[in-house]
Amino acid sequence: KKSAKGSGKGKKSHVGPSGDAIIPEEELLTWYRPDASVFEAAAEDKLPIVLYFAEEDLDPIDASRELHDADLAKLSEKEVMFVMIEYNSDRTPSLDTGCPVPCNKLLSPNPSRDYDITRYPSFLVCDWFGNEYFRFTKVPSAKTLSKRIEEVSDMVEAMNKKLASNLEDAKEALEEKDIKKFLKAADKNFKLDVIGLDGLVETSKLYHDLMDKTRDEVDGILSDRPEDGEKRLKDLSKLYRDTEVEQDIKDALDILKG
Repeated sequence: KKSAKGSGKGKKSHVGPSGDAIIPEEELLTWYRPDASVFEAAAEDKLPIVLYFAEEDLDPIDASRELHDADLAKLSEKEVMFVMIEYNSDRTPSLDTGCPVPCNKLLSPNPSRDYDITRYPSFLVCDWFGNEYFRFTKVPSAKTLSKRIEEVSDMVEAMNKKLASNLEDAKEALEEKDIKKFLKAADKNFKLDVIGLDGLVETSKLYHDLMDKTRDEVDGILSDRPEDGEKRLKDLSKLYRDTEVEQDIKDALDILKG
């Protein structure tokens, strides 16, 4: 069992019978378990989220005392969501759908894997969608953690600007009917590995709409069997190489060829 140290503010902690320090009540943070309703509340109120990946099999009460501070405790009451997640060493890959749009890591069955947590304790400072901006691989000081939390809004604003710039390029490419240029611009946003933010949501919608239209076009070729059907599918195959519809197009070609 690990001992808990005082906050360093001059206040003496009492010592219990076991010799472990007893944390003053006002320094204890409000911790949440990973739950969809918790994350929905954070997104609705735009509250930064601090994810704490605790040691495997560590008692949750002991884990909750790893980080304590009076100012952080006040923040945890209504301004920041502190969420404790037990570290999971399982790295079995998730199902690869081929879709490049980032997934919600908060709602993943294995957040440790999807956030690429390699050691514990790990503390991640995220926005209200769970997008990570800062990481600590040991218990951070309250002052440092508070500073990083304060910076989240600025980080979100900067990320929104990047997304908006790439989105504008993607829209222009669609207007020009330049599919390769669109996919390249959209991929820049997807590789930023964020969710929820306006620029990413709109990019994702444009991307999914294009994929749906392409599948409809492929289905139409299979249904109508036009004379130039094979050529059109071959052209689509080149255009959508390394995308999630590539296999659909190849399968259609095989069917058309008989």
